[in-house]
Amino acid sequence: MNEEKQKHILSALDEYINKVYILVLLLVPGACECAGICYTFSKVMGWLPSVSWVALGVFDITCLMYLAIGIFFIKTGIVDGYVLPKKLKQGQIFLVVIMFIQFNFIVYMIPATDFWGFAFFFVILTSFFLDYKMVAVAAVEIGASIIASWFLYGKIHLPTKDGYFAVNMLDRSVCVALSLSTIVLLTYLLNRFLVNAKKSEMDRNNEKVLNVLTSVKNLSDKLQNAGESLSQISESESASAEELATTNDQLAENSNLLIEKTDESMANLGELHEWAGVVADSVEKVEASSRELLEQSAANQKLLGNLQAINSEVSESMKQTTEFAQKLSAAVQEIGVTLNLISDISDSTNLLALNASIEAARAGEAGRGFSVVATEVGNLANSTRQSLEEVKVIIERVQNNVKEINGQIDENASKLATQNEYFADVFDGMKGMAELLTASVNAVNTMGEAHTKQAEVIRKTVSINQDIAESIKNENEQFCSINEMAKNNASDTAEVTMQANAINNLVEEMSQLLKN
Repeated sequence: MNEEKQKHILSALDEYINKVYILVLLLVPGACECAGICYTFSKVMGWLPSVSWVALGVFDITCLMYLAIGIFFIKTGIVDGYVLPKKLKQGQIFLVVIMFIQFNFIVYMIPATDFWGFAFFFVILTSFFLDYKMVAVAAVEIGASIIASWFLYGKIHLPTKDGYFAVNMLDRSVCVALSLSTIVLLTYLLNRFLVNAKKSEMDRNNEKVLNVLTSVKNLSDKLQNAGESLSQISESESASAEELATTNDQLAENSNLLIEKTDESMANLGELHEWAGVVADSVEKVEASSRELLEQSAANQKLLGNLQAINSEVSESMKQTTEFAQKLSAAVQEIGVTLNLISDISDSTNLLALNASIEAARAGEAGRGFSVVATEVGNLANSTRQSLEEVKVIIERVQNNVKEINGQIDENASKLATQNEYFADVFDGMKGMAELLTASVNAVNTMGEAHTKQAEVIRKTVSINQDIAESIKNENEQFCSINEMAKNNASDTAEVTMQANAINNLVEEMSQLLKN
């Protein structure tokens, strides 16, 4: 980016100097190195027997050093495609110095009578920079070196001293003086007039460009304003797009959530249907159990009626038995009285027997007392006989009562057996009722569990439906938001169209300015 910016602000002269800087810094050391290679080849071929290998080696090494230094100046002197002024000055000094050194090195090392002609080549190389001062310095030092070599090494560099010696020297002197001065003058003129003319033209062009740039700047300001508007609209569009994307993501997520909730609701409804089947089965079982329970209750009611009747009969029989028992108790009481009487008779008999014994002991008294005793014993025996008859009657009565009681007891036993049968039937009926009640309770418990499950499923279904309703409400709000953003986007699009038309008009104005 910096290099492109730098290239935009470089003038044509700067571009020329940049190219010449690299070219001359490579060309001058390269020419010296080329000369060293040629002289080394000539030495190897035996064409320069008077030249020392040491001097030739030093020359070749210095040429390599100068080439390396020239490359160093190129590497460090150009930044972002532009030659630094300080490095340009140092490079010019470096070129003037090495031309002076290497020219004199060759003049005094190589026995060449015509080497002075290369002076023009070295001076012309310096003229590439369009710096007449540098060219003048190079011309003066090269010219001075030629003149000095004529005096110091004249036997090699001067022409043969014959009838044309003076003419040849005059020609050389005039050629060197005129050529070097012409190169300096040409460089001066190029630098003075062409460069200045180019500079004046560039100034005029710069003024025109400045005017154009001013107009372009105004247009650029307008474009910037339009761009800022477009940027704001773009940001708004981007924010709307992001919000739309977020809303779409939320809608997709809500849709997925609705699908999940719907699946869950369907599953709950399926489970509810299953539990409805269980409840229906349980209801059927409860109805059947209740129907059987009612029938069993009716049968038990009938058995209980029979049992109540038997119980009434048993109660009446027990009442009669009680009466018979009371009669038997009265008879037994009468027997007790009779037994008491017999006991009294027995006591009297015993007493009479005692008296009879006593009287018998007194046998001597004419048995008068014995007769009385015997009479009393007879009476007592009669009384005892009567009592025994009465006891016999009473015993017969008791026996009859006992028979009646036994019959009553047998009848009661039969009735009790029947009652036990009724009780067994009632017990079996109650047992069946208990089983039916157990089945009913189990069915009711199952119905309760099913009802609990149904209530839970219904609660979940209601909650899911509420979530679905809330999601639908949110989606409606988001759709309203999307509709509002769409309206805003339409408004922004109209604004973008207006700004685009304005930019097109500005572009047409810029194109017209550039054509002018």
